[in-house]
Amino acid sequence: MATALEALGSYIDTNNATLTIGTNLFLGKMPDTPDLCVTIYENQGFPPTMTFGTTAIEIDRPSMQISVRAGRDDYPTARDLAQTLRTLVSGMVNVSAGGVTIMRTEPTGSFYSLSTDNLERPRVVFNVDCLVDV
Repeated sequence: MATALEALGSYIDTNNATLTIGTNLFLGKMPDTPDLCVTIYENQGFPPTMTFGTTAIEIDRPSMQISVRAGRDDYPTARDLAQTLRTLVSGMVNVSAGGVTIMRTEPTGSFYSLSTDNLERPRVVFNVDCLVDV
């Protein structure tokens, strides 16, 4: 079964003409190349929602971090792509992919810089909370 991470990656792949999973969009690990790429990481979210009379999780509440890296000394490109992606994933409602339904997404704040990597490539990140129907 797919995960919320995979569903969010699939949604971005499908709805952004320049990003493709495995080429410049990655899940869980940012490779050394290409310079311009996006990686989605799973973060600790919030406690799941359970219903009365059952011990089963009904709604999971994971959080994701979307990290954009651009070429050497090219912060504006990283920032612009982060803005595009933040707009794209803001308010996703009832999106299904791979058997996972993301009922809603919501950015938790604005962007912030993770500074540069060892090759002087800037990284800009933002976080998104998800409600997932399990």
